[in-house]
Amino acid sequence: MDLPVGTVLGDTYRISRLIGIGGMGAIYEAAHVSAGRRVAIKMMSRELAAHPEALARFRREVKVTTELAHPNIVDVFDFGAAQTGEPYLVMEYLEGEDLEQRLEREGPIPLRTAVEIIKQVASALEVAHKEGVVHRDLKPGNVFLTQVADGGVFIKVVDFGISKVLKAATTKLTMARAVVGTPEYMSPEQAAGRVDHVDHRSDQWALAVLGWHMLSGRLPFWKPEVSALLNQVITEEPTPLVPELARTIPREVDKVMRRALSKKREDRYPTITAFARAFEAAALGKEARGSGAKPTLPGRKGRGGLLLMLCAAGLGLAGAGWFFREEITSSKWWPGGPTAVDGARSAGDSPTSPDGDHHRRRPAQRR
Repeated sequence: MDLPVGTVLGDTYRISRLIGIGGMGAIYEAAHVSAGRRVAIKMMSRELAAHPEALARFRREVKVTTELAHPNIVDVFDFGAAQTGEPYLVMEYLEGEDLEQRLEREGPIPLRTAVEIIKQVASALEVAHKEGVVHRDLKPGNVFLTQVADGGVFIKVVDFGISKVLKAATTKLTMARAVVGTPEYMSPEQAAGRVDHVDHRSDQWALAVLGWHMLSGRLPFWKPEVSALLNQVITEEPTPLVPELARTIPREVDKVMRRALSKKREDRYPTITAFARAFEAAALGKEARGSGAKPTLPGRKGRGGLLLMLCAAGLGLAGAGWFFREEITSSKWWPGGPTAVDGARSAGDSPTSPDGDHHRRRPAQRR
């Protein structure tokens, strides 16, 4: 349904322009009639609204998104239906671009930016998971990068339309056993159609694919035919990260992502937050070493410390030698000092008693 500019929905929202067309329908920019607030309106297409399964999914998106209160999840605060019957939901208006547009325009994303994106997406999905909701369609087009004054990134996760509600078996749709989602980001359990095995670890898989794509500009699994791609996801290992990125992507990051891309759910991280934390630790550990400061070499540091110790010891010995110079120069082993060639000593020489010997050794001990 193409709404003309100026159309008012529910006597409240006046259409300003068409933003774009997605899989479920069209998205418009609108303004609240009385408050003037800018909003985004997602309206389901008339064709899909005629299908009970699609309509149920649209209603699920309204319900799930309005119940998940989190700064990194798009805020949905109203819904309704057009005069011709098509349902719509009213969301906060977001300025910026989605991650798909960013990747197409700029290619790979810097490591620190990727860390921030993964942290924020994981934070949003952790809240959903605790409520028994799995997104099931996490991909660059559903990760929106809003404009931030300081030039940073702030994420909004959108489109919970095909989410799976784990704690409410009665909400399963009649098409629940169909393969739903985006093939490139599907977990092995999704690709195999094992719907009962889809849980929060499936979103973790998708987030790892997202991270792989951000860092390398490539997907870990890719085939032109969907069936071949799904088979690759189920049976094959991810393609290696491109060799030219070896200096910018630490090996630890590769290990973290490969664990999140384990074929068995049990081998992945226990939570999506645990994955995000491991990713951050691995990434920033490498970044700290490559931040521009010259690293301290253990060998040089050790030799420098030893040299300082030797210098200090030498100065100490020199001071002690000056302090006891008279006793040292009078010793028999000092050149020009008294000798005992015949082994005899006069009664006036230094005593030969144990006490006398101890007295002669004392300077050496103090030295």
